[in-house]
Amino acid sequence: MNIVTANKNKAIIDKLEIDIIKRVDGEFEVRDLLSKFVNLYFNKIILDITSIKNYEDVNNLIDLSKAIDPNRIIILLDETPTVNSKLYLSTLVKNGIYNFTRNYEGITYLYEHPAKLEDVQYLMLSEEEEDKEKIAIEQAQNPEQNQDAIQTKERMIIGISNLTNHAGASSLTNMMVRQLNNHGYDAVGFEMFKQDLMFYHDDEHYISILSKLELENKLKLYEGKNCIVIDLNDFTEADKYCDVTLYLIEPSYIMLTKLLRKNKNAFLDHKDDLIVLNKSFVNEQEIPDFEYETKSKIFFNLPPLNDRNVDLDEINQLLSKLGYRM
Repeated sequence: MNIVTANKNKAIIDKLEIDIIKRVDGEFEVRDLLSKFVNLYFNKIILDITSIKNYEDVNNLIDLSKAIDPNRIIILLDETPTVNSKLYLSTLVKNGIYNFTRNYEGITYLYEHPAKLEDVQYLMLSEEEEDKEKIAIEQAQNPEQNQDAIQTKERMIIGISNLTNHAGASSLTNMMVRQLNNHGYDAVGFEMFKQDLMFYHDDEHYISILSKLELENKLKLYEGKNCIVIDLNDFTEADKYCDVTLYLIEPSYIMLTKLLRKNKNAFLDHKDDLIVLNKSFVNEQEIPDFEYETKSKIFFNLPPLNDRNVDLDEINQLLSKLGYRM
């Protein structure tokens, strides 16, 4: 027999076809909710997260898991950004809460196949990643304060590499360099081994690099720049020269299939890297499911963009996440 709670996700809870010993509808403090289950013996509790007051504070979920074995809890999440953030999900996993989903199908699957740590371990952030997420949240919550923030890093070298074929590294290099310069930074773009950037007809800001030695010389020559963005074109020594490297994936079925046929461990090989979905029709609500299916973490999700636009909000958001004040 099982316990269920329902509130804003009532329509999903109503569809469940399981034996129920007790159902609680409404919104409650954790302690009040727990008081309703005293002396009840049950198999699972399917928890509509909106049944908990202030559920966006993950500590309320942790308090619940201290009172009930988390292996017996299945949490039905909602679509709020906080609940779906990397930091929130990472905190759940780190506190032994592995069974959470956003839909009816997920509940029925987890009911029969409870998640284990290895199933959700990819969601766990390192301490450094958690600090970055906390800073990003604070910046989003205090936009006026961030307006006057000063960029302290003298120079950042950003590498961009296509994981799927033609994922858009050249166009993204152009858009990032252009918008950095438009926002008061001094930025330049390099392109390894090819000359696609020459078609933007801007020799001042785009430079073709034909060898590793030439790259080293150009990095010294442009050491006063705030940012150098490098279209890597399969340059395998990127980590040696770049502060960060963005790995681009076009998440269409065809491109993903080609990628995995070429290397079935492609996502595993880049599990600790910054993956950017580019030219993506995956919406933000679908990102956690994409991460779950691919056992990866997505650093940023970029929709198809018109690179003729001179000030793209999505590129500004990406650059902000990399540490620039846009």
